Amino acid sequence: MKYDFIQRMFDVFPRREENHFLLHASIGLGIGIAAGIGIGLLYAPATGSETRQRLREGADRVGDKARLAVGRVKGQLVTAADELRDEMRERNFLTSDVNAR
Repeated sequence: MKYDFIQRMFDVFPRREENHFLLHASIGLGIGIAAGIGIGLLYAPATGSETRQRLREGADRVGDKARLAVGRVKGQLVTAADELRDEMRERNFLTSDVNAR
């Protein structure tokens, strides 16, 4: 029968009750990313030290952008919390300043 090979594969790798799709997909993605980085570094037109310097600079830029974004979000959250506290005081929901800074 022409489907014997498929049946043998199912017998070799029995199906389990739990689904590990995300685990296998994550492992595959990780291997693909690692292989891509490795091949990219092998075929890079720059020397190793230049490539490492560029990677370091790129990581620094990403870190700077992340710090700026966190600072912006923190400022917005503090402003929103202050506005909420003021509104609660106005409506007499907050009688004492328990959360004062």
